[in-house]
Amino acid sequence: MMYDRMIVSKMTLPEKKLISICKWIGGNVLFSELLESDQRSPLITFQIPELITKFLGMGSGKLGVVAPSIQFWLAIAVILAIWILVSLVISLVSYHFIILPRKLRNKKKSDDNKSEENFEITPYLIGFGLLMPFCVMFPFYEVKYFNIQNKVIRFICTLGPITAFFRVSEAMFGFMPAHTVDSVSNTMIYNAVPVEVKFNNMGPMKSSWGDAKGNLIKFGAFMLLLGAYSSFLSDYSYEPFPTGSGSNLEDINLGNGFSRGQLINNALAAILFQLYLTTFGYGITTLTSLGGVQQLPMMLNPIFESKSPSDFWGRKWNLVVHGLLKRGVYKPVRTRFSRMTASTATFIASGIFHEWILAVLFSPEYNELEGDACIPPSCYRPGFGRSTLFFIWNAIIIAMEYLIGGAAIFQLAKRHLPSVIVSILVSSLGLPMGHWFMNDYVRSDYFEDGQLGFPLVVRVPG
Repeated sequence: MMYDRMIVSKMTLPEKKLISICKWIGGNVLFSELLESDQRSPLITFQIPELITKFLGMGSGKLGVVAPSIQFWLAIAVILAIWILVSLVISLVSYHFIILPRKLRNKKKSDDNKSEENFEITPYLIGFGLLMPFCVMFPFYEVKYFNIQNKVIRFICTLGPITAFFRVSEAMFGFMPAHTVDSVSNTMIYNAVPVEVKFNNMGPMKSSWGDAKGNLIKFGAFMLLLGAYSSFLSDYSYEPFPTGSGSNLEDINLGNGFSRGQLINNALAAILFQLYLTTFGYGITTLTSLGGVQQLPMMLNPIFESKSPSDFWGRKWNLVVHGLLKRGVYKPVRTRFSRMTASTATFIASGIFHEWILAVLFSPEYNELEGDACIPPSCYRPGFGRSTLFFIWNAIIIAMEYLIGGAAIFQLAKRHLPSVIVSILVSSLGLPMGHWFMNDYVRSDYFEDGQLGFPLVVRVPG
């Protein structure tokens, strides 16, 4: 903190004014101080009969219902709007220095009937040397100068940059979706939002009022469902069965994941993650539908509808990120290496960018506060490396599916077991190691910060 004050003291007057403006925006437009803690009061209160409270072991039978914070959702909308403006610049640079030269080279190669492609270093210098580093660093400055403390809002700050990062890779290696490179306006629309907009030969596919209405209804329904689920888990600090397992990389113990308490904790947290991604996905797609464009869904109920590990990760879980990793990592690697190598590289890339998300979420607490001054959950030091190991574990599962997934016993199970049982078995393959990824979110105040966006049933003292 003293170092920051020294930096500010050396700034010029315009720089100080810019920082002052950012602080004002953070406090008055992004509500950074208001969203730092839950200050909501119950709209209604009610009493649970004493017989029920004794049976459930509840200390107090008086409960209340709090409404979602409007400021929470306004802050998210502003963060997305800020990124749209930033993405326009990235799109212009990407189109003119990466995409357009590639289109011209491909046209020249086609006209000359040549199969080989001349290598040009400029697009890679622009991509690897300018645009990608910008995407990596932008959220750190955004959360710092806007003074964003709410960790879910910080997470939203990472969505645009991470999609742009991999879309730059798509552009460099020539794997952008069809028609997104037909014009600079198509590229701008593609990069503007952290979902995948649908395109055809006429440009972005237009949405209807029915699309927007449908997404809005689903958003509202999942908001209520997530609020109810969070009301239950928040009473246990999102970890009903304390396990004593550490949150650092060196605390990893393969045996801990198979204990009953840890498996239940991991299952409950996995469902919570799915609900969060689904709810926020419908929230963003509602905005894009109102903006006039169609988009692919984000989640397709992977925990309860997946038929195999590859179906879980490839066709159900976070389809936006799947598309980014497939076109930005898997396909470029696959052009030179085996399918297994490309798949492994994709999971490792996923792990690394999730480590980066943790760095944004928990900056600057983890590197500024020392010793006993950092007290969880409000101040939290993430266990860097655990997310990458979790995704490497899932890469191993996918590799095993490639090798033995066609065996008769697995095909027999698919045909004769109820589909929901198959899905639960599939999801269970990663469950024992789930806390490697989820502990940093569960044991910090991440989900407490997220509660602000949903209706919640809370205990009322007295």
